[in-house]
Amino acid sequence: MVAGNAGKRQNQYRILQLLHTAETLTRQDIAQQLGLSMPTTLQNTNELLEYGLLKECGAMESTGGRRARKLALDEDIALGLGIDIELKHVELVITNLRGKVMVQGELPLQFRDETAWYQAFQAGLEAFLQEHEVERQRILGAGLSFPGIIDGESETILRSHIFGLEHVSLDRFRACIPFPLVAANDANCSCFAELTPEQKTYLFVSLNESVGGALMLDGTLFTGDSWQAGEIGHMLLVPGGKTCYCGKQGCADPYLSPKALVQEGQTLEDFFRLVEDGDTEACACWDTYLEYLAILVTNLRMLCNTDIMIGGAVGAQFRPYVEQLREKAAKYDLFSRNIDYIYVCKRRTHSFAAGAAMLALEQYRIRLLEEEMLMKLRTKA
Repeated sequence: MVAGNAGKRQNQYRILQLLHTAETLTRQDIAQQLGLSMPTTLQNTNELLEYGLLKECGAMESTGGRRARKLALDEDIALGLGIDIELKHVELVITNLRGKVMVQGELPLQFRDETAWYQAFQAGLEAFLQEHEVERQRILGAGLSFPGIIDGESETILRSHIFGLEHVSLDRFRACIPFPLVAANDANCSCFAELTPEQKTYLFVSLNESVGGALMLDGTLFTGDSWQAGEIGHMLLVPGGKTCYCGKQGCADPYLSPKALVQEGQTLEDFFRLVEDGDTEACACWDTYLEYLAILVTNLRMLCNTDIMIGGAVGAQFRPYVEQLREKAAKYDLFSRNIDYIYVCKRRTHSFAAGAAMLALEQYRIRLLEEEMLMKLRTKA
């Protein structure tokens, strides 16, 4: 432990957390916001500067006395590894402490819960780290995004309809990944990737290969009693309607996944080009899609009364059409004067992998203050 006692270490960690969200603050700001005395703040910030975890970045405007120096987290001193397991490939990213993607790569591996797959994945990860000359000693932890229900306590993939898995231990992945590991449902990861100091409570709608969701409450993911919160793709949308892959009829998933929009051999980009060109069939299909989405979104608004963020593969294409959705939602929400609670995701690419990396950084940020980790970080270029 670097700090002389647990109290000092806790204060230093609180300072790091504060500067992770506030970006720049003076020592006076830190003392006031954390309720610390100035001597305690000075001692701890000076040590964090010495460790290289903080940096000075200019001074406040003078008010007649000595100008207060602004401090910031050195966001590039440590890294996170994000891993997104998809049906036909694995996406890998390296992010800095604020979740900025520094390096991205893809492994063409169709997932199979077999020894050969894990061996190929391990070899691919090693090649990725070598190719991009990633400084491994700077990686605080790795995050794994997976399309299934993950029990964080037992560290088990409870179920994945897409991959046909039940009760698979995360130890199989942990054996392949040489860093502390945290895993989460893909929608939860994508939701976490949207977290900002300005927006810390929202419901995330993931319109991806399968439809999912996640609820962020004051910066914390709500997982529910059995880690299944946010399974909005299996909320009933059309009684007696299309059969969902879960076996029920009328779930939101078959009406709002990309499969509801594209024809065989067509991509989402192809579909939206047709919409932009005014193709009659594509425009009618999109209008029906928006109608179903408006029903789902307004139901979610009635339940949670918070902002709704549209993400996933469809969400990445959604920005030009958000007003159309708001107009349709106005027909179903007669309680709001303005439909100003529907937003589009900010991350259009790498959201699952980047969110997984951010989850890992959140969980393992305390490692920044471990003596062994600091020794490694001091060797960074």
